[in-house]
Amino acid sequence: MTEKGHLPEKGFPYGSSSGNKEEKQPVSIWVIIPVVATVLGSGIPAGYCLGVINTPQEIIRTWVKATVLAHSEHLLTQTEELYVWAVIVSTYVIGAVMGCPLGGFLAHKGGRRMGLFINHLLFLVAAALCTTCKLADSIYMLIFGRFISGVCAGLSCSLMPMYLSEVAPEALRGVMAVLLPSAMCLGLLLSQILGLEFILGTRECWPYLLGGFGVPVTIALLLQPLLPISPAYCYIVLEDEGRGKKALHQLRGGPSKSVEAEEMALHALMIKNKFCEHGLSLMGMIKNEKYRLPMVIVMIFNMGQQFSGINAVFYYSTLIFRSAGLTNKESQGASIGAAAVNWIVSIIAITLIRYTRRRALLLNSAALCVVAQGILMASLALIPSVSAASYISIIAMLSFVFAYNLGIGPVPFMIATELFSVGPRSIGISIGSTSNWISNLIVGLTFPLVQDLIGEYSFICFMVSSTLLWIFTYKYLPETLGKDDLTTSNTPTSLEDSSSDTQTDV
Repeated sequence: MTEKGHLPEKGFPYGSSSGNKEEKQPVSIWVIIPVVATVLGSGIPAGYCLGVINTPQEIIRTWVKATVLAHSEHLLTQTEELYVWAVIVSTYVIGAVMGCPLGGFLAHKGGRRMGLFINHLLFLVAAALCTTCKLADSIYMLIFGRFISGVCAGLSCSLMPMYLSEVAPEALRGVMAVLLPSAMCLGLLLSQILGLEFILGTRECWPYLLGGFGVPVTIALLLQPLLPISPAYCYIVLEDEGRGKKALHQLRGGPSKSVEAEEMALHALMIKNKFCEHGLSLMGMIKNEKYRLPMVIVMIFNMGQQFSGINAVFYYSTLIFRSAGLTNKESQGASIGAAAVNWIVSIIAITLIRYTRRRALLLNSAALCVVAQGILMASLALIPSVSAASYISIIAMLSFVFAYNLGIGPVPFMIATELFSVGPRSIGISIGSTSNWISNLIVGLTFPLVQDLIGEYSFICFMVSSTLLWIFTYKYLPETLGKDDLTTSNTPTSLEDSSSDTQTDV
């Protein structure tokens, strides 16, 4: 064990690419099980609930009007109907905003596994409410089910990247952190496909469509007893070195490698001797100068992800395509195509994250998003006079989804795992996730109004946002590839300091 007097002055970059490399080991089954369980129980349901409300919206709105009329003998006006629908849609995001900080608290106080168990259990409750709301003839059950599923989505955004990055071997930590957006994209695609009229998007089957995410959640709950504990949580939070070594032994498929075990033990010792922080509060991190820039980076990236306009596509994609002159079936097909591209490129991004610099991914992704949105806006404006413009708009929208998933999509979900050490990591991830969902809520509530006011030119707002994100990334983001804990090594502590540490990666 390293003596207190010999601890490094700058802190210890746990999980970073230091000079000591362990020999490569095959990924054990105890790493694969957490991946399967969290993808099925957290990632897929979060994406599924995000998109499932889009395709059958006309059928559900008809049921809402009929239910209100039956219970109160009041026929909703068009404005009242839109208001009720906005509540049904937005309660999911409001729940997610509340769930994000709760995820960080659960991860630190109860442990990563306990947090995931609570998350999966609540997801199952939400699925039951959504499935039985029509049978009970209750709009309130639908709204409450959407709210609980939103809380669970927020928990997923905090818990899943943190847990997977801590149980994974060093070489796969970046990959593990971006499995969440990929799983969400898959859930979104499944919801769009199952929502087709000839599958579950009917007047009789839509409740089973809304609660369909309960199937993968049930499988995840059955896998819950097999989930290994996080070694980092044992060493850093529980301060139980013996339990941490057992966890490493299980995860690595044999005796724990001395380098990884010694790194965690050293980090725990540094925390004990006040060389680095552990269990910081939010105010403590705000007051600590070295955490300010990482917090700003995490917040800006997560806000920029939502203000890029991606969820305008999936909340209102059918509306966009129908206003472009497509039929209802053509609009649904285009929405499913966008969701398919979204998922396929998210799979490609998993490999890119492992080998590509984060600055390069973000800079190129933001630039391509601006170009694609410009073409989309122009093609939508030309639809009344140019017949081919409707097809160009579809291609432009798919191109935007492709560009988004190259960098703006995956990087914000994993950047906090590389900017913060284990101690403050739960708060850092919660801050990013909360910023993400608040921005999601703003876009979801304002986009229909802006679109109604200025039509296709509403995409100018998203183009400006992506341009500002490009500028911020170019000026202030330090490269984090292979450097998990920049807050304890060489992260600049102010925006002025950071400009000298960045480099051109376009």
